[in-house]
Amino acid sequence: METVFLALRRGGRQRSQSCDPLNLRIKGAYTVDDKRISSRLGTVTLEPDGAVTAGSVGQWILTYTVGSYGVDDGGTIKLSQRFASDWQVPQFSEPDQPGYTTVRTSGNASLHPYYDRKAHERPWMKCLVIDVYDGYLKPGDEVIITLGDQSYGSPGIRAQTFQESAHEFRLLVDPTNACVARRLPSSPTFPVVPAAPQRLICTVPTQAEVGEPVPVRVRGEDRWGNPTPPPPGLRLTWEGDREALLQDSTLIMTEPGTGWVVVEADGGDQTLSGRSNPLTAREPPRARRKYWGDLHAQSDATVGTGTEDEYFSFARDWAWMDFVSHQGNDFQVTDEDWSRLNAVTHHHHQDGSFVVFPGYEWSANTPAGGDRNVIYGRDGLPIFRSSHWQIPSVPEDDLSPAHPADELFARLHQHVETDDVVLMSHVGGRFADIRRFFDEELGPLLEIASCWGVFEWLLWDALEMGYVVGVVCNSDGHKGRPGAEAPGAGEFGMAGGLTCVVAPELTREAILEALRERRCYGTTGPRMDLDVHMDRHPLGTVLPWKEARTVEAALAGTAPVESLTLYQARVPVCQVRPAAFEDVTGSRRLRISWRGSRLRGRGRRVTWDGTIRLTDAQLREAETFAFDAVGDGILHQDAHQIVLRSSTTGDTDGIDLWLDRGRQGEIVFDSEAGRFAVELAQLDKRGGSVSFDLGGMGMEVRIERYPEQLTEYRARLAYEVLPQPDALSPYWIKGVQSDGHMVWSSPIYVRPRSED
Repeated sequence: METVFLALRRGGRQRSQSCDPLNLRIKGAYTVDDKRISSRLGTVTLEPDGAVTAGSVGQWILTYTVGSYGVDDGGTIKLSQRFASDWQVPQFSEPDQPGYTTVRTSGNASLHPYYDRKAHERPWMKCLVIDVYDGYLKPGDEVIITLGDQSYGSPGIRAQTFQESAHEFRLLVDPTNACVARRLPSSPTFPVVPAAPQRLICTVPTQAEVGEPVPVRVRGEDRWGNPTPPPPGLRLTWEGDREALLQDSTLIMTEPGTGWVVVEADGGDQTLSGRSNPLTAREPPRARRKYWGDLHAQSDATVGTGTEDEYFSFARDWAWMDFVSHQGNDFQVTDEDWSRLNAVTHHHHQDGSFVVFPGYEWSANTPAGGDRNVIYGRDGLPIFRSSHWQIPSVPEDDLSPAHPADELFARLHQHVETDDVVLMSHVGGRFADIRRFFDEELGPLLEIASCWGVFEWLLWDALEMGYVVGVVCNSDGHKGRPGAEAPGAGEFGMAGGLTCVVAPELTREAILEALRERRCYGTTGPRMDLDVHMDRHPLGTVLPWKEARTVEAALAGTAPVESLTLYQARVPVCQVRPAAFEDVTGSRRLRISWRGSRLRGRGRRVTWDGTIRLTDAQLREAETFAFDAVGDGILHQDAHQIVLRSSTTGDTDGIDLWLDRGRQGEIVFDSEAGRFAVELAQLDKRGGSVSFDLGGMGMEVRIERYPEQLTEYRARLAYEVLPQPDALSPYWIKGVQSDGHMVWSSPIYVRPRSED
């Protein structure tokens, strides 16, 4: 058997990739240059061939000219895109509708086009497949693919919603009916660029010393979350409980206090605005500060987008992360890849300004333990893969593969110093089974929110098993935007999360130590300022038993705070809500929210498409909150009905309704997931709210009276707890904002009396 190696260009680098379907490097292989390959397989051109605006709708024509091999009866042509791409799926049956696509040929053959999201090897999985039948294509024949064909009334097809420096329309051809499709070297690449900004994102440090100059950073974002430079003429103002000095892009707090920076700018025919995360200055300064990071995302080294250099540059220069890690799927990482990733990590890392951790995602199937992130504290440590599934040419050895999860734990203990590594269990395509496989010393971290959804049940598993764990949230982003991910229009359920670490300094050693000691908390994205202590001991501490202890918590949010709740394990023991909730009887503002997942695995998404109907009351105004995808939300509304599109993957979506009257009439929530009706007069008799449990993983619908105005951005809680004398007692905090964003603290633990 002859094996051919192609030189493939990606992001300015050249890599070798075997054309053999099993990627086996065998003796006698030789290199064929692009010109010779093109003469045999053919060439392809794109019109238009310039930059594409993210999320734009248009028409793109690819013309494939058949090479000297021809394409035999039964051959196949594939137009392939990477897994992460959310380019609109083409359709072939409705000429006047979005996404309509046509395929025609000058040759003497029939063509059958169809779309298959798993028609090629990862990451080039998403394919428009064209089967050739009832004839063949000879050299020089053309196949013309018109994506978003506008000839018959279609508005076109929507482009990928996120930026990419070199997006590729990869054309693959199987000329021999051998089920081996190979890439054309002329496959078009082009940049996907952001659209005009729709909002401003303002970021400041969470903590500062009195008199310390701190940066105020502002970027624009288009409707899909792509970053853009802000418009000129930014106007910055300070809103806080103490005075502060603002000069250009620098802020100085002159006395202890908390506040927010509000930014405005003129953007075309509208005024853009944004509000920063809270900044607090104390005197004297604290020994530890809060640092923000995204420990889990990946580039096109595996299944993500963009080069590793672009990945780290984005995290530092656009997302303003303090720390970050690259987490490529291990079964796709060659030894060469691992060496290069470590080199790029080392190049970007700088203690004191931007901490970068080497690492990878141990990506075993759930029966073997499920996904774990391996985060190293220094360069040059080995990769222990779960398998060599996509890299069979890489020899197996005593280190790799390490499978199942307990074998990973054993090899890490054997070959890596415990202080140099921390593991994080997460839920992605696969979910971590921590009930069967867990090592508390190596892997105390649980990722309970990411672009895949919200997974509080992972924390429930840990607490029920008696584990001592810490809580983090990250993006698990695939769009090349670590620290500032957004769901776009693809398979992810929500915007990515962030992790806050409390550490004495911004160094690899200090951040990793804080993670190992569980001095961390996670949010669904905003940089909320959360303080939690038990008798002055910080997050993650394990304390000896005492008959009574006091938990204190303080939250400063990025939107008005809805609730701050203290839990003992899974049981809420104290909740603080703003004063506006004290009497909502007769409020004309109703909040309808729904949340949850179907199950733990890949098919977790819940579809809530449906209607909200009113009788004997009229709708004055409606506003969504916590919706993630641009295409979701209110599709139609009138005085008595709302038509909505929504899905959740553990997170919450919802709609606020302002009615002409608050106590009369009925409200009906009718969705694909269930139907519920409530008499408005009955709400007050039920404490102002009613909930409906749909099973699954926290699937629930809630209808409640809500304050007509909510303005408090801060909440405090102090509560005396009585730890169990005969069991480990975990206490943790959850905060919820009025915009649906959430924050979770790592627990503080009290040991049973028998252990002291």
